[in-house]
Amino acid sequence: MSPGLFAMFTDTLMEATGQKKDVFQNLLLIWAHRNLRDFPWRRLGRTPYEVLVAELLLKRTTATSAARVYEDFLQRFPSLQAIENGSEEQLAHVLSKVGLQWQRAKAIKELAKYLNEVEGGEAPSDLDRLLSVPGLGGYSARAILSFGFGISSAVVDTNVERILSRVFKNVLPRKPSQRLVQGLAGSLLPDESHRAYNLALLDLGALICRYIDPLCEKCPLGSICDYCYQNRLKSIKEEPSRYETAIGGKLRRMRQEKGIGLAKLAALSGVSKLTIIRIESGKTSPKPETIGKLAVALKVEPDQLQ
Repeated sequence: MSPGLFAMFTDTLMEATGQKKDVFQNLLLIWAHRNLRDFPWRRLGRTPYEVLVAELLLKRTTATSAARVYEDFLQRFPSLQAIENGSEEQLAHVLSKVGLQWQRAKAIKELAKYLNEVEGGEAPSDLDRLLSVPGLGGYSARAILSFGFGISSAVVDTNVERILSRVFKNVLPRKPSQRLVQGLAGSLLPDESHRAYNLALLDLGALICRYIDPLCEKCPLGSICDYCYQNRLKSIKEEPSRYETAIGGKLRRMRQEKGIGLAKLAALSGVSKLTIIRIESGKTSPKPETIGKLAVALKVEPDQLQ
């Protein structure tokens, strides 16, 4: 798409999404007030360096794993200079709990060397300069600005991209470019409370607006989400089968209420994922022993599924 056409499309998109903007922001911030997850790097007063370390640890691992290493890393390497002065072996030892420790150690050493030589041993507060740092991408750079420097910047990872693609499904292309999603995210970002807003998007995508089995009924954005609206229409139009009414619907509701995905239920019960999908969709009537296995996995009585 040429720059001119892209600008025209972006203007049209922003006009269409602008009608939801205030509601989108307010609903997210209300949800954030009670639901944000607590991780050590999210606590107020963290320096840009401490946020930078968190972003490096969070690459290709879970937040829970990163949390096990975070404070120990900061204690042993309290500055970029300390990282450069340390050896790769020392770094790898600290990073062993998050895996890929030798790759991480080498990358972090290169990053520290660059920042010490080019930026005077500090993370810069400028987006273009952050994007020039080896090992930092667009997400990490903007996270450092928002969470470390308090500079309004729209943080976009796969969770945020999924939320925006679903809420604004009717006006976005089927496969929007990263450039377009980043532009949309920037247009929705509030000038104030951007930190809580960004964290809310990250957590909402991880906990509620999941890739598989999104919990639309628990989502604070459900009332303005195109994806949720289309699913509600679909459920109204489709006549449920007798199996779904009797068993499938109960199984799906119980599973979702307990926050158990299809893959996890299959692992817990020993019933294949495909069989569970067929039961929930009303395409098969489960045998008594299958119901028993599912009930044990869900920690309910078998008659609660019948």
